[in-house]
Amino acid sequence: MFSTLLSRALGVALLTLLIGNRVHGAELTPYVPNDIACPPNSFPSFTHNSYAYIAPLHKFNNLTKSFFNIEWYGGIPVTNTTGTDNVPGATRTGPFGGATYNETLTFYRKRSDLFTWSYIGKGLTFTLPPYPTITSYGYAETFLFQSICNGQATYIEVLTFSCSNNQVNNYNLWYTFHNEVFPAMASSLGAPVLAGDCPVN
Repeated sequence: MFSTLLSRALGVALLTLLIGNRVHGAELTPYVPNDIACPPNSFPSFTHNSYAYIAPLHKFNNLTKSFFNIEWYGGIPVTNTTGTDNVPGATRTGPFGGATYNETLTFYRKRSDLFTWSYIGKGLTFTLPPYPTITSYGYAETFLFQSICNGQATYIEVLTFSCSNNQVNNYNLWYTFHNEVFPAMASSLGAPVLAGDCPVN
């Protein structure tokens, strides 16, 4: 029930945010397409992870606010960047599983109570044990951090769409990776899991 209400609230919040941008004119940031098309004979995967932790939003923002710095995201290094940090169209590259990833920021919006961004990645063939080698034909991720419980906690949602040569392994890799990264980030902040009702002051 708790997660269902949060998901509905976040859907409304994000829709309102996007409509609000258009009502006041053009997008607040440059438009970069976020959709990807899987090539023939590849397999699409859609992965959804969500988390809630007892810590204010700004603590998570301090770690995740830079597109050019993703040390928090599993320690993945960034070795080259182009464009302006946090402005759609900016790119980052670096080593990943014996290959080189190449990602482009497509959307970035931050408010005091909500932080969301998206990026797309080009295809690559990589190996991350214990999984066999996977060939990705492209992927897109959207992150949403929402302040909840009157600023005492944060709800996190991650949506990943990807195309690969192995649907099951690709899904399991993304799902497991997120379930390692976000609890580790929360632990580094001393943020316990919000398992039920909002904390009482």
